[in-house]
Amino acid sequence: MGWVTTTYIVLFFFGMFFLFIFLFLHYHNRKRLFSSPPVGKYRSVSFLVPAYNEESSISDTINALLNINYPTGKKEIIVINDGSKDGTAEIVRAFARKHGEVILLDKINSGKARSLNEAIKIAKGELIAVVDADSYPARDSLMKMVGHFEDKNVAAVTSRVLVKNKNGWLERFQVLDYSVIAWTRKLLDFVNSVYVTNGPLSIYRRKVVLEVGGFDPHNLTEDIEITWNILSRGYNTRMSYSAIVYTTVPSDFSTWVKQRVRWNLGGLQTVQKYWKSMFRRGEFGYFVIPYVAASFFFAILGFILVIRYFWVRGSYYLLSGYYSLFGYNPFQYLELNLNLTLLMLFALTFFALAIFYYKIGFLNSETGNKSVLKILAYSFFYRSLYVVPLIIAIYKLARKDIRWYTK
Repeated sequence: MGWVTTTYIVLFFFGMFFLFIFLFLHYHNRKRLFSSPPVGKYRSVSFLVPAYNEESSISDTINALLNINYPTGKKEIIVINDGSKDGTAEIVRAFARKHGEVILLDKINSGKARSLNEAIKIAKGELIAVVDADSYPARDSLMKMVGHFEDKNVAAVTSRVLVKNKNGWLERFQVLDYSVIAWTRKLLDFVNSVYVTNGPLSIYRRKVVLEVGGFDPHNLTEDIEITWNILSRGYNTRMSYSAIVYTTVPSDFSTWVKQRVRWNLGGLQTVQKYWKSMFRRGEFGYFVIPYVAASFFFAILGFILVIRYFWVRGSYYLLSGYYSLFGYNPFQYLELNLNLTLLMLFALTFFALAIFYYKIGFLNSETGNKSVLKILAYSFFYRSLYVVPLIIAIYKLARKDIRWYTK
């Protein structure tokens, strides 16, 4: 068996291994998917909303936060104007004049992480809720998240992100994508391995955020980094699948690539920072780090193998096309063998499991039942696009070109 065939089989094996784990977690915990612990104590909550040039969305975000169902006097909304050049600050000031719980923190532009760290200094809440300026939490979202903090070892709780804009083909694919991401993250909750507390809506214990040193301004995905920091100290993170927040997703391919480049860069930075904790402590060291690192590694390896396949096969068919003019039959030497049959078996099993996995995920999300054709389009077309920002991110990381690649 050649090294290429062996590598393909290893890739498919690990893919099936993780799919079996997630499907088992779903089957074992399917009745608890939407459950949330009851609220025992209404802890004070400070919503932190970092904003840079968000005049088109900030009003809707603040209104969504004002309408959240929670006891009067137990929440405040701090909007951090990070040096916006548009009318963001004026819009927030107008809200602050009408609503005492809305506070504007004006500062020079220094990035999202530094904005959050500045706001934490003046926040009065026992809990810190981070909300993106283009995201809109559901009215009951907070009530379905706060109960998790009855467990003293829970330091952060994240929500289920759904897509608000659903018009173009890219947006509709992201509806499916966000559904799969949220469902998978909830399954990770059942093994104490929620490794991302998303930007659209996540809640943290303020004292733990201070303990870990706040948000890392040098990481492009401060939400991933702080989650790993929390997990590395033995705390737990949770995901409330019934807590909904809507967010605006990129509507064009260029913006989508920039967003995913940032996600990949931040993820790679985080793996670099914490890889020494691998196989050292609990679920974080034995599952989270290996799982994320393996995901990056196998994605890169798979891309290399695909490029190699098209290069080798392309060269073969170009040459055989030329020689076929002189009577050569390019198919005469093609034959099935054990290696090829084994590889095809692994490949078909993997893709069948993946389609089944996506179908179960969609059934347990807002997207509902999806046809196999739509799942195939999502799997083979949209998911294939993931490699574009990944390769760009690796290139930029190698050049130490670490910048904020969206607005």
